[in-house]
Amino acid sequence: MLISICLLFIRKFCQIWSQNIKLVEMTREMIVVLMSLALFYFAFGCENKNHAENKEQSLVIQPRSMTQPGNNVDSPAIWMANKPSESLILLSEKGSGRMLVFGAERKVPLVTRVEGMKRPNGISIVQNSPFLSGKDLAFVTDRDENAIYVFTVPNFQRVGAFAKDVQRPMGISTYKRESDGALFVYVVPKEGKGDAKVIRFKIREEDGKITGDADRKFGKELTVGQETVMVDSDKGRVLVADENAHDVKVYDTEGKYLSSFGKGHFQADVEGIVLADCSSRVYYIVSDQRSVTEFEFFDRESFRHLAMVQGTASRTDGIALETDPLPDFPGGLLVAQSDPDKSGGRHAELYDFNDFLKAAGLPPCK
Repeated sequence: MLISICLLFIRKFCQIWSQNIKLVEMTREMIVVLMSLALFYFAFGCENKNHAENKEQSLVIQPRSMTQPGNNVDSPAIWMANKPSESLILLSEKGSGRMLVFGAERKVPLVTRVEGMKRPNGISIVQNSPFLSGKDLAFVTDRDENAIYVFTVPNFQRVGAFAKDVQRPMGISTYKRESDGALFVYVVPKEGKGDAKVIRFKIREEDGKITGDADRKFGKELTVGQETVMVDSDKGRVLVADENAHDVKVYDTEGKYLSSFGKGHFQADVEGIVLADCSSRVYYIVSDQRSVTEFEFFDRESFRHLAMVQGTASRTDGIALETDPLPDFPGGLLVAQSDPDKSGGRHAELYDFNDFLKAAGLPPCK
C-alpha cells in the first residue's frame, strides 16, 4: 500500500513537471498527495500501535500474592508437604545472611528464619533423600563463606557443610541417578574458570552428617560469571544459564557439551530456569532479567521458543515452580524473585501457574 502511494506521488510529480503547469497548481497537487500520505501513516501507525498494546496486555499477568519485603532476597525453592496446605517456600536473603521460610499459601505467612550464613544464594531441595533415614534435605550455597550447607526440611536443622574450596558458589541443582540411586549436586561458582565453571559433587553420609566430594568439573564452553544451573533428571541434561552469551548451554550429566538454545530471545541476563512437566507437554521456562522480567517458554524436546510472558516481577534472579495443585494455587505455583527498586531483591511474587500458561497460549498443565 505504501509503495503504491509513493509511486503515485512520483508519477503525478512527473506529469506536472512535463506539462509545465504553473508553480501554484503544482504545489496544490503535491499538497493533496502529501496529505494522503500523512493520513495513511496516521491510520497505519495507530492500528499497529493498538495491536502492539493489545498483544502486550494479553501477556501481562498479575501475581496472586507476594512475600513481605526482605533484605536483598535472591532464590526461591518450593517444598511440597504430604499435606499440600503445609507446603513451604524457601527464599534466600543475602543481605541478612539467612533463609526465609514462608507458607505456600495466598497469605504467605512467615514461618521461620534460618540464620547463621553469610550470603546464601541458591537453594535446591531433595525430597525422600537416600540419607538420614529418608529425610527431606535443602542444599544452600553460601557465596561469601565458600560453602554448601545442608538442612533438614521442615525442621531446618543443619546437618552438613562441604565445598570449602569452591570460590563463590552460586547456583545449585540436585540429581539422583536412576541406575544406582547416587545423589549428586551441581554447582556453578561465580569465579569458575576454564573447564571448572560447573562442579559436580557426589553426596554421602558420614557419622550422621551430609558431605560431598567433587568428582567432575566441566563448562569450558561457558563465559565467566554464571549463576544458574538446573538438572533435567529424566532427560539426563544439565542446563546452565550463560548470562553473557544470552543463551542456555546444555550438557549431559557427565559434563559432555550437547548444544545451546535461546539465542536471540534474551536481552538482559539469563537467570532462573525451571522445568514445567505438564504430562502431555513439557517446557523449560527461563527468566530474562529485564526491568520487567520476561519469562521465555521453550519446548523441552526441540528447544523451540514457544512464548514470552510478563508478570509484574522486575529484574528477576531466581524462580521456582511446582506444577502439582496447592489449595490457593490450583493450577500450580510459580515463585519469582523481584527487584523493583534496584536493591538487589525486595520480595518474591507468587503466581498461579495456569495463569502463565493461559497468557502463553498453552493448555492447562493438569
